[in-house]
Amino acid sequence: MGMMETASRLIAKHGQAATLLRPGEGTVDEYGGYTPGPDTAYPCTAFVVASTVNEEFIASGLMDVGDQRVLVSVEGLAITPKTTDKIKIGTTVLGIVRVVPHAPGGTLFFYEIQGRDYV
Repeated sequence: MGMMETASRLIAKHGQAATLLRPGEGTVDEYGGYTPGPDTAYPCTAFVVASTVNEEFIASGLMDVGDQRVLVSVEGLAITPKTTDKIKIGTTVLGIVRVVPHAPGGTLFFYEIQGRDYV
C-alpha cells in the first residue's frame, strides 16, 4: 500500500463525507452587477483537524480565530480545490482561504485546506 492509499484510508477512517462547492457561471446585468450562478457540488472525504491555532499564526495574519484545518482525500475527487470554492462539512459551509497540495516527490497524497466561516 502506497502513501496516497494510506492517507486516503486514514482520512476515510477518521473523517466524514463532505462536499466541495464550486461557484457556477454567473451573469452580468446591464448595470455591471455580477450575479453568481448556482454552486456545483463535488463529493469528497474530509477530516477536520482538531487543534488549537498558535497565537503567532494569528498575529502574523496566517490564520484567524475560528479557522479550521481540513485534510481532503484525493481519492475520488474530481476537481482541484481552489480558494474561490467552499467546502461543506455536515451543515457547516466554510470559505476556502488556502489550499496546500501535499505532494512530496510529485505524487499527490491529499490537500490541506484552511477553511473560514464568513458569517
